[in-house]
Amino acid sequence: MGRKLHIAKRSCLNWMCLVLCLAITQVSCKKDKNNKPDYPIGTNENINTWILDSLKRYYYWNESLPAMPNFSIAPKDFLNAVRNGSDRFSYMILPNDPTSYTPNAKGKYGFDYSAIKELNTGEVIGIVTLVFSDSPASRNGLKRGDYIRKINGKQLTETNAAALQTELLSADNVTLGLAEQVGNSWSDTRSVEVGIGVILDQRETSRIIESEGKKIGYLSFHSFNPGLASSLKNVFANFKSNGISDLVLDLRYNSGGQVSEAAGLCAMIAPGISFASQFITYKGNKNGGVRNETLGSTATFDRTVNFNSLLESNLGLSRVYILGTGATASAAEVMINNLKPYMQVTLIGDKTIGKDEASFLISDMRTPKQVLWEMHPIIYKLFNASGNGNYSAGIIPDIPVNEFASLPLLPFGEANDPLVKAAITSITGKVKSSVSSLKTAGPGSLTAGILLTNTHMLSAQKSMVITHR
Repeated sequence: MGRKLHIAKRSCLNWMCLVLCLAITQVSCKKDKNNKPDYPIGTNENINTWILDSLKRYYYWNESLPAMPNFSIAPKDFLNAVRNGSDRFSYMILPNDPTSYTPNAKGKYGFDYSAIKELNTGEVIGIVTLVFSDSPASRNGLKRGDYIRKINGKQLTETNAAALQTELLSADNVTLGLAEQVGNSWSDTRSVEVGIGVILDQRETSRIIESEGKKIGYLSFHSFNPGLASSLKNVFANFKSNGISDLVLDLRYNSGGQVSEAAGLCAMIAPGISFASQFITYKGNKNGGVRNETLGSTATFDRTVNFNSLLESNLGLSRVYILGTGATASAAEVMINNLKPYMQVTLIGDKTIGKDEASFLISDMRTPKQVLWEMHPIIYKLFNASGNGNYSAGIIPDIPVNEFASLPLLPFGEANDPLVKAAITSITGKVKSSVSSLKTAGPGSLTAGILLTNTHMLSAQKSMVITHR
């Protein structure tokens, strides 16, 4: 009996030892698995480990990240390699390295242009679409509607248009050969040399167009920079005091910016709203969850604007007309989508770029900082107060219009501009020709065909709906 008890105790002890060994082995293996290699600071492996760790926490598609990526490649290549196939817009920069930024024409020279193949003559022509005031481009006499035939002495063609655009963007100065249309042919006029320079914040363009007894407010601006809503309060107060019947918001080249500024603008447009009106829903991964924000809390997040002061300029209109193109992006698209629960929104122009996503800045918060790179990964998908979003393929226009349908291009806000004309026609059923547009109409027949390059779209590709953590 005692021998049997001894054997039983011994067997039990052996079993307990086995279980303990297995447990220790499991813990040890788990510890080894989580114990990451200690890469030297500044190496690709060290930087890319930080990138992957950050993406695992914040990235919208964090569950699709590869388990064993190649940590040895350059950081930008690493981000491109691990990001989700649906992600078109995540990016990263090295703040002290200008080469890590995507260059844009208006940021360097103060102008944008598109290269098109002209149908009647078959020539490829660059069309200046935007010139910032007090910029190197404007100081050299460049204006919206000018035609570019040569870049750095080389005539634009279908085969070299993209390469010449890259050449223009990568240099610190460019020589533009301008031209004019004479009948159905082109004649060179003058050369303009434009260098890089400081580009100041641009003022909005606003006016009141009177047509068929209607007073139509027109407003154009090119980004949702901090302070935009406050700067536009006087414009909306003027619209309100003049009793406008309709509003045309020109966002054709607006690549977006701060969602708080979009909310502030909506507060002066949407009827029947209050601080507590639902404005936007952010849907993130399991870590980020779902966040709902009101119009007031979004507009006043940085506490630089008083919400009641915005409401004082509210127009109380039942509809708004928004002009858009393939360069309309991020916060500009938030304006289009998030006004819809509160009023009739008519989009005129072309399909927008399709950024139904938001980000905030991700940087190395360790002390001391080991990684100098900064990231803007896709963190949230965006939805309006009705729960509608999912416009990653772009927002389809209600009234499709080609902005190059009538050339030369006219100044912003002209009644005969194709997009503005479509808005006025929808409002009144009849368009009123403007004096200046009649003066600028040139001889011959110029018809835009294939769009080859567009510097606006390059800028829009790298914009992002910026929100807070």
